[in-house]
Amino acid sequence: MFSFYIVHIYNLNHFQDDLVDEFMNLKSASGSAASSFVAPSDAAETGSKSGSKSTIQPGSMQKILIDTFNISAHLLERKKTDLHLTYAKYLAIQKMIEDVGAMERAGTWTHQKPTVGDIAEVFMSKSGYFHRPHQLFPKVVDGSEMKKWLEGGEEAPAESDVWGDKKPSFKNLKEILDSKKRKVTSHKRKQKNEADVKGKGKEKAKPKKAGEGSKKKAGSRKSHQNDD
Repeated sequence: MFSFYIVHIYNLNHFQDDLVDEFMNLKSASGSAASSFVAPSDAAETGSKSGSKSTIQPGSMQKILIDTFNISAHLLERKKTDLHLTYAKYLAIQKMIEDVGAMERAGTWTHQKPTVGDIAEVFMSKSGYFHRPHQLFPKVVDGSEMKKWLEGGEEAPAESDVWGDKKPSFKNLKEILDSKKRKVTSHKRKQKNEADVKGKGKEKAKPKKAGEGSKKKAGSRKSHQNDD
């Protein structure tokens, strides 16, 4: 019986990951496992079409967060998004985490403390957030071409300059980040090896201290005089 529950939990976790597309949105699927948070603007339409209650209810943590903070409507979009919008959602999640913390310290947050998962579900699925954005976006170096491309704007480089012939996706982002990490690690290892070789060379050929040679010569002459 115990092994049955282990297998069931394992299959459930993998099923949830399979429901997430490359942009961290839930794929359409039958069954309750495919249900997700619906933004308030879409709730009435969803409820009227299906005849059932929307996934978000008054008093839920997601609605409290949406009502408390001024969130841009495009960040609540649940349809398929590109990597730029997913990154913008990730930044919004980080800001909301900080804002909630600041309100708690100031004593102005009067609701139950939301978890990171609660906050993430305002913008994307919880499993989607922890699956890729939470793992990969923090690894993008500040000031790098990839960071500028993700942020967009006037200084953003061309897509081909950052991605080459690869399609912008989390899978390819992981490959690019892993490749750069290997290069940095290899460069550091090379520098360390060169420093070790130089250090060993200095130990073998230590320079004579000032006056050391003249002292030895003087000692040699004195020895010869005593022999005479």
